[in-house]
Amino acid sequence: MKLIRFSISILGATFVSLGGVWAASSYEETVRPFLDTYCIKCHGPDKQKGDRRYDTLAVDFSDEESMWLWQDIADQLNLGEMPPSKSKQPGSSERLEVVAWVTEKLDVAYDALKSTGGQTVFRRLNRVEYDRTVRDLLSLEPMLSDPTETFPPDETEEGFVNIGSALSTSDFLLQGYLDAAEAYVDAAAMAGGKPQVKRYQFEAPFYKTSNRHDGKDVDGQFQHIRKNTTDEGGYLWLSKLEKGVPSSGYYELRFKARAIDREYPYEEKYVGTRKSEPLRVEVVAGSSAYGDLENRTSSDRTLEEFVISEDEAKWYESRIWLDAGFQPRLTFPNGPNRVKPLRKSLVMDYPDSFQEYIDEYLLPSDNIYPYSIEESVARKIAEEAKRIATFVPENLDTKGTSSRMNARDGWAAFYRGYHGPRIRVFEIELEGPFFESWPPPSYRALFGNFEPKVSNAKPILKRFSERAFRRPVEREELNALVGLAKAKHEAGLSEFEALKIGLRAALCSPGFLFLQESDGTLDDYALASRLSYFLWSSQPDKELRKLARRGDLGKTNTLRKQAARMLKDERARAFTEQFTERWLELYKIGSMPPSPKDFESYYVDGLERSMKRETQLFFQNILDENLPIDRFLDADFTFVDSGLARLYGIEGMTGSEFRKIPLGPDSRRGGLLGQASVLTASANGIDTSPVIRGIWVLENILGTPPSPPPPDVEPLEPDIRGATTIRDQLKKHRTVETCNECHRKIDPLGFALENYDPIGGWRDRYRRGGSERPVVDASGQLPNGETFENVEGLKAILAERIDQFSRCLTEKMLAYSTGRTLEYSDRPEVDRIVADLDRQGNGLQELVYLIVESEAFRTK
Repeated sequence: MKLIRFSISILGATFVSLGGVWAASSYEETVRPFLDTYCIKCHGPDKQKGDRRYDTLAVDFSDEESMWLWQDIADQLNLGEMPPSKSKQPGSSERLEVVAWVTEKLDVAYDALKSTGGQTVFRRLNRVEYDRTVRDLLSLEPMLSDPTETFPPDETEEGFVNIGSALSTSDFLLQGYLDAAEAYVDAAAMAGGKPQVKRYQFEAPFYKTSNRHDGKDVDGQFQHIRKNTTDEGGYLWLSKLEKGVPSSGYYELRFKARAIDREYPYEEKYVGTRKSEPLRVEVVAGSSAYGDLENRTSSDRTLEEFVISEDEAKWYESRIWLDAGFQPRLTFPNGPNRVKPLRKSLVMDYPDSFQEYIDEYLLPSDNIYPYSIEESVARKIAEEAKRIATFVPENLDTKGTSSRMNARDGWAAFYRGYHGPRIRVFEIELEGPFFESWPPPSYRALFGNFEPKVSNAKPILKRFSERAFRRPVEREELNALVGLAKAKHEAGLSEFEALKIGLRAALCSPGFLFLQESDGTLDDYALASRLSYFLWSSQPDKELRKLARRGDLGKTNTLRKQAARMLKDERARAFTEQFTERWLELYKIGSMPPSPKDFESYYVDGLERSMKRETQLFFQNILDENLPIDRFLDADFTFVDSGLARLYGIEGMTGSEFRKIPLGPDSRRGGLLGQASVLTASANGIDTSPVIRGIWVLENILGTPPSPPPPDVEPLEPDIRGATTIRDQLKKHRTVETCNECHRKIDPLGFALENYDPIGGWRDRYRRGGSERPVVDASGQLPNGETFENVEGLKAILAERIDQFSRCLTEKMLAYSTGRTLEYSDRPEVDRIVADLDRQGNGLQELVYLIVESEAFRTK
């Protein structure tokens, strides 16, 4: 079932004030004539627009389907979207009388549903929650490897990945739990005693490469040039440490480097690196177990970033955590990263700089030869080369001209003439592992202060399982774990290994994998877990466990105080990251990346990461300062780094640091609808679609998702030539009556965002369409007759519907916090939260408090 929909708006408030004036209205006297006059023409025996038919609609509010349709009628009347603006309109008193009758019946029906509806299905931890919980439980926060990477993706429901009814458990996932538990416990146990500190020193050449397209290490110059366009590029890795460090721990990393030719002599369009930006190096840990270390792997973790000095070579230092098998690599995040287009462009346009390369390694027939040659001569040379190749023995390794171009010496010759931006790395030092204490916290998390002996199995496993299960452990559960450890020891395993198996078994048991919630009001232990997984995506901490043990967590004001404390904790970043990821659909960013040719800045400026970060910082700021939620609709500030500033047309910013900046009244970037993350997530990487963006607004801002399209409707085919605008295509599409019913609600909202391209850049004309590229028309008319000229006009209309947005956000957050979709029985509680929030100033932090104090949050 979809999230419950918007109902009582300004009109709804009016009928409440009139109380019993219309309470006695009957269906036959008032409602049926209203439907016959204004609704049956489009929703009757001849037509069923939107798959809704009202002439046969039962007056039975105990039936969920009928109840939903009556709720929809009330919603449409309140919003003024029905009847359509061009149809005959009812008077205000007629409209209010029907709304009053429907609402009275719905209130009774909601009360009847209260006792049985709105239960959270027994749900398991999703992948993020599982990983964060184990790391907290075992004090493995800095651990680089991710044992959950083989888990199947979590199923989604209404965009969320923590909805219990959608989180199934398969044999494959169960095997993943077994493997992950072994990896986590092994990492925490740190077997073998305290490792010795070792010191490593490296000088150029730092590594050997078989990649002929890679010139990262010419005389120690890390040039970060690769054949593929990515947002990171290649790596300077250490071949002498190919298998990684032998022991996990903290390491001191030092490297000596200098930036060269930041203001290079070529046009910026060829190289991509911004001349105004300082050159940077990132320290990225990786393991050869996951792939080639000179390329990106799934194990990569960015640990730190440095701005490199141009004046002189300097030492740069960092204290980093490395897992056993990992090594630190250096990458040049804002360096050039497309070798073939770069080489071709520079050789063609700057031949004097590459004379040695041209003379020794190119032939006049090569497509990058810079000097003109008659076409007939070039053809003859190419034909002769092909003829000679037919006589070459098969076992002779040759590829003709391309072999000469790609030969290692040829690339060295090219780089000797190259004066693009690069970083000279002189030396690298690595020393470790170091520990703040021994045994480390992870070891104590497993065994406490007990010796790892089977005779201590009961206290060790009792202490561990109570923290793992987030409640007191049952006698049968503990006996099973202790019995397993003892049986493994009796079968020949050492005491240490036998205890580890008992600990792993605890991590694979239902007590750990599932949130234990009994029917009705949650006990304090379950309440502590619900609160911690809402705000931290992880287990309750010591203070929550203490309050639960005392039975004090559910007392008046305690939940609010704990929520306030938890929001100040660093772990609350998980709430910001996970909730915005799902509510705003930011997880879609990167799934359909744009063309490097059309949107090079997406890669050059690393916009994929930056745009997500802007929205996270924006949400976090509204939360921290308890700002009104209308800031999501329009705001006079945002957060940008230099790449986003460039995309937004904001001048004078350099560097990768994010800064909060004010937005003027004429800015096009205020609120979520002006942020690149939302605009990219609601595009497809190639072009924009008012339909996709309009649905995004309906679902995530207004909370009124459209019905699925009829199965017999032909999909809209994009005009890739740009001969017609998307508005023209949709106008034709809307001539189909079954399509128009939904598209009149969807399309105007999407049209308002058409000035934003697929990555959120501003445009006044469409990219395609030849010399006469069509002008963007961002105007629209909503179903209730309201019109706007552009996105600012739409935002002004949305600001008048703040109560509707408040309801949408409340429903989204309540579903996320409880791990279930909302039901009809939740409607009164949502109404109460929205009303209380409005009375208290609509602050985002206040919304969190109202949710944790709500009946829906405190019950299963």
